[in-house]
Amino acid sequence: MEQQISFCKTADGVRIAYSIVGHGPAVVMVPGWISHLQLQWEPPAAQSFLARFTHHHTLICYDRYGCGLSERNRTDFSHESEVRVLEAVISHLKLKHFALWGFSNGGSYAVTYAVKYPRRVTHLILYGSHAHGETMVPDEVKTVFSSLILKAWGIGSKMFTDIFVPDAGEEAAHWFTRLQRESVTSEIAARLLGLAYTVNIIDLLPKVRVPTLVMHRQGDRAVPFRLGREIASLIPKARFVPLEGNSHLFFTGDVDSILQSMAEFLGDPVEDTPQASAEKRTRTVVDATHTEAYVLIKGLDEVTLSRYQIVGNYTRYDEGVRNTLSEARMKIAGAFLKPSRKRENHLIWAAPGSGKTFFAEQIASSLATVKYQELNLAKCNEQDFRAGLNGVDCKDSPCLCLIDECDAKPQEPWPYEVLLPYLDASVERGKPLVFILAGSGGVNLGELKKRIAARPKGPDLLSRIPAGNEYEIMPLNIGDRILVVMSQFREAGKELNREIRSVEKLGLYYVALNPLLTNARQLREFSVRAIERVPPNDDRIKYDHLFSAGDPENKAFWLQAQPTGAGLANSFVVLKD
Repeated sequence: MEQQISFCKTADGVRIAYSIVGHGPAVVMVPGWISHLQLQWEPPAAQSFLARFTHHHTLICYDRYGCGLSERNRTDFSHESEVRVLEAVISHLKLKHFALWGFSNGGSYAVTYAVKYPRRVTHLILYGSHAHGETMVPDEVKTVFSSLILKAWGIGSKMFTDIFVPDAGEEAAHWFTRLQRESVTSEIAARLLGLAYTVNIIDLLPKVRVPTLVMHRQGDRAVPFRLGREIASLIPKARFVPLEGNSHLFFTGDVDSILQSMAEFLGDPVEDTPQASAEKRTRTVVDATHTEAYVLIKGLDEVTLSRYQIVGNYTRYDEGVRNTLSEARMKIAGAFLKPSRKRENHLIWAAPGSGKTFFAEQIASSLATVKYQELNLAKCNEQDFRAGLNGVDCKDSPCLCLIDECDAKPQEPWPYEVLLPYLDASVERGKPLVFILAGSGGVNLGELKKRIAARPKGPDLLSRIPAGNEYEIMPLNIGDRILVVMSQFREAGKELNREIRSVEKLGLYYVALNPLLTNARQLREFSVRAIERVPPNDDRIKYDHLFSAGDPENKAFWLQAQPTGAGLANSFVVLKD
């Protein structure tokens, strides 16, 4: 379906190009940073998106003042001039009621219009947008971007391609270069980017009275995900849809999720595609995760942390995991309690973030006379690795040595050749050395062993691991994350001379569902920051203590968690050692 391109003028006489395509209720799209009506729909993926969306809607697009087919000689770079262009297109077409779609920094102008003319806008859609440009990237990055635009505009800058069209093939990268070169001059592009950085419509967001859908890709490199979440948290009753992927362009990546969300929001018939079905399954899994977390936390009234301890402060929620790791701890510790001239080497596959390093540290800490040494093969060159192992061998007292990321540097011949003599030290020289070889390669212990066996001297290394000395540390589940953060609240509190006696259940619900808090190290840092926000006379961790003042994540999660989360507010779990 071909778009029909026409022209109109703003109140101050600026010529603006616009296009119309499709049938059905009108949707006016406010463009992002740069635009060109003839080029922006050229890629096959864009044409497919356009065809599917305009099956139920008339899509009206326009080129920004200074871009594409619109007047190029731009002198006014203000927020108001952008809104005047949008007003001119709508007025020229005599649209009385329509949906408004703001793409990227076009979202700020869409919001401004929706607040100014709430009776005209039936729906507001924001994709990849931001409300406060100053917080988009650090000042030094802004300077680099501006300099690069002025020096390398339209000559295939890989940086801009990687930001806007990640993982683009040669054809897509070539198209994006053409779009830069033919849409706008480098000087105008730099000024428009500067305009995006000056946007601040934070105060307008609570005034939006139009049904609003906010969509944002979680890996977006052009406009960070947190900025889309901030918009959704500040617009009353906004519907927020986090999207997988890292492309800033809406017609690349998982477009089915975008079209599905827009169709449901606008009341269109929903396509039953394989991708849509997969999206439904994903939502089912998410709902199940939320339910699991809610049921678990709701039933907690008092937790005795020592019940879940395996060694020191290393805890796990699942009883089966605790039993497996307790057996590993006893075998490792037993080698020092009853020294013998036999190999005491252990192999552990651990899921990323499951705390394998902390597990080894806590075992060593529980053995008063045992020294502890950690070597990360991925971070060592041959000289460093030899020096570290020699330091272990020179110690007179018993020593537990962790070789972390033991499957790193697979093409190098030296790692296992250097390590093998030390794995035999207890047999050949009676040295009280116990090695833990740990890695996260593959999805389980079997795959880790295959990776090791395929390397130079790999089979020899595996032969030094006695039968029964191989273990798996599974990923942290919801119960583990809750348990770890409760334990860290207690321990971090003691280090800061604070006694933390209870935690609000809503706070635990946030921890359980936060995809950025999935490993023990993140949870540790998170706990310390939270305790620093607790008033001196309080011994409770409240939900609000998890956030710094003014953090939009606070309200965003509260809105997202409704109505379920309300049942966890002002209810506390008592913590005991």
